[in-house]
Amino acid sequence: MKILQIGSALYDWGGIERYLAYLTTALTERGHDVWTTAPPGSPLEPKLAGRTVPIGVRRQFQFSRLAAYLRLFRANGFDVVNAHFSPDYIVPAIAARLARQPVRILTRHVVLHWSPTKVRRYTRLFTHFVGVSNAVEEKLAASGVPRNRITVAKAGIPPLEPNVEREAMREQLGLSGFSVGFFGRINADKGVDTVVEAARDLPANTFHVFGDGPLLPKLTESPGQVVFHGRIPDVANAMAAMDAVVIPSLWEEAFPYSALEAMSLGKPILATRSGGLPELVEDGVTGSLFEKRDASELAQLVRAWGEDSEFVASMGTAARNRHRTEYTLERFGERMESAYHWALESGS
Repeated sequence: MKILQIGSALYDWGGIERYLAYLTTALTERGHDVWTTAPPGSPLEPKLAGRTVPIGVRRQFQFSRLAAYLRLFRANGFDVVNAHFSPDYIVPAIAARLARQPVRILTRHVVLHWSPTKVRRYTRLFTHFVGVSNAVEEKLAASGVPRNRITVAKAGIPPLEPNVEREAMREQLGLSGFSVGFFGRINADKGVDTVVEAARDLPANTFHVFGDGPLLPKLTESPGQVVFHGRIPDVANAMAAMDAVVIPSLWEEAFPYSALEAMSLGKPILATRSGGLPELVEDGVTGSLFEKRDASELAQLVRAWGEDSEFVASMGTAARNRHRTEYTLERFGERMESAYHWALESGS
């Protein structure tokens, strides 16, 4: 297939950017002719596989870019056009429709409701919709997108590869005893304050937080039980040094990479019943689920895990095996390829 991924509005290096970089690699390895529109000079651009087209947009209704997309589509007929981020949901889609591109897919990366106006707009511009998790699919359907135009293609990642021995890294980080790590942005939606509260009922330095964000100054203004390590450029070594990973999100996570990364390293996960997290974390098998904001339940789980190393090890093994069978780049490519065939065969 000749496939165009639209990443014209992706100027950062976050979850959607990583998804797109991994996707282009997975599809290229499966033999597809993959093109991607990306802002020139962005962090995304050098990480893309296939051919890159230097087009950038900053907002949804930037019609000054319409001619550039029309030229691209008219000069290169694509089997599939796939947009990923809301600023790319209008102008590129209008151009693709005008140029009669047969399959125009909107991939939805968040678990958020659409208004009736957005549903009408997007169902006119796009022929099919892909959710990154079942939770996203359900939200699209609840918003009014017809179910026969929605499918799910869950992501996959290459396994993290630490380059420092685990014990050496634990010593470097000052770890002792059962250690649980949080990896991500420290804002209110991520629920790090739940970790801080749970830590009060546990031995000091049980929780270790890696990341930065607007809530960090408040959480670190007074000494506490949690160790804040700040932002680290590569999580592999630090995550491998942990005994478990916690994802205490209040936000409805769609399909977080921190969970996939932990699984690839054989780390069991403590996660809230939020968005797509229950699809990744099988309660009692690859980790445990707890209610949002329930610091007491989190503390009880950590205490129980710390006293049962065999159970923790078995969950870690199950998590690694789940990654190897379900969430590799190869499986990601298979799922997206299947979604594209479904869209091509079902027509517009």
